[in-house]
Amino acid sequence: MTSRPIDAAVVEAFLTAVSPTNVRVATQVMDQIEQELTSQRRQRELQLEQARYEARLAQRQYDAVDPSNRLVAAELERRWNEKLERVTELERAFAQAEREAEWKLTPEERRAITELSRDLPAIWSETTTNQERKQLLRMAIESVQVDGRSQAGPVEVQIRWRSGTITSLSVQRAAPGERSLKTPEEAVARIHKMAPQRTYAEIATALNRAGLRSAFGRRF
Repeated sequence: MTSRPIDAAVVEAFLTAVSPTNVRVATQVMDQIEQELTSQRRQRELQLEQARYEARLAQRQYDAVDPSNRLVAAELERRWNEKLERVTELERAFAQAEREAEWKLTPEERRAITELSRDLPAIWSETTTNQERKQLLRMAIESVQVDGRSQAGPVEVQIRWRSGTITSLSVQRAAPGERSLKTPEEAVARIHKMAPQRTYAEIATALNRAGLRSAFGRRF
């Protein structure tokens, strides 16, 4: 089967995903995530602050005990060590959580994303190279799985986005010869008209001057 209908469906899904509406929803979701991360950070800070307070209290209790009372001193020292270990564990967990949550969109980045989403369809079709298009798709899509065996007609396509979301599509299988690359009919008609009197170079020049392109989208 030809991949062109599948390629077109994946590109359409990508452009839909980065449309201004979806970008606005996505930034709202990111705002909620940032608020949740801030709340979680505050909870961790309070938890760590409480653990440090308890460790200081245990230290004061240990310092205040009569050294001659070895049993009591040993028990207070054990409790103090437990509090210190708890503080160390929480500090380690806090640092790890901070590293994992270390992202935040700046206002400039938000504006750039919104502007790009508005212009991306035109940019995609007019100014991007195949390499740039592939890079854009790889940034958003983790994999595309295709099932062309389970059904005789449509091809089932599953897009797994890097966000974890899955989009399922049903793409009609192309008939033989359908969607094959063809020289535009206008160009073919002009070639037939000019062929009796013009050379190949003259025909190519005329077609290029008229803005016509070959089946592969190239200049004649």
